[in-house]
Amino acid sequence: MKFRAVEHGSTFLLLNDQQVKMMAENLPRLCEPMCGNEQYGCKDVDFRLNTTGIIGVTGLYLDKQYISLRSVAWQYPLKMFHVVQNQLNHVLSYVTVALTSSTHVEPTHSASKHIVHPQLFEELKTLFIKKKHSH
Repeated sequence: MKFRAVEHGSTFLLLNDQQVKMMAENLPRLCEPMCGNEQYGCKDVDFRLNTTGIIGVTGLYLDKQYISLRSVAWQYPLKMFHVVQNQLNHVLSYVTVALTSSTHVEPTHSASKHIVHPQLFEELKTLFIKKKHSH
């Protein structure tokens, strides 16, 4: 996942899965301190996310690289993290049910229309059968 700060133009931070997860978990907690000019920070090895002392601005640090993002820049990632988390939760629930069924399982009415459930079901069954026969 890449992030670019408009102020710095050419500074990109390429985050690994763990860093994206940490950011997703901490963004909701960061909003109130960021807008109230309070201190908040979290760190995972060489990745840091914290308020900057400027109302509505957050700093992201990766090694020696740094970008600052205003609160309006966080609106899109916050919405997307929420959407992706909901889709992953749905897929995990579907996979759990599908692996215990011998016939196609219909998705719930709230399931994402972007996931081709019949194909997912067939792929799961194929993988499950291959793994079963390899033991």
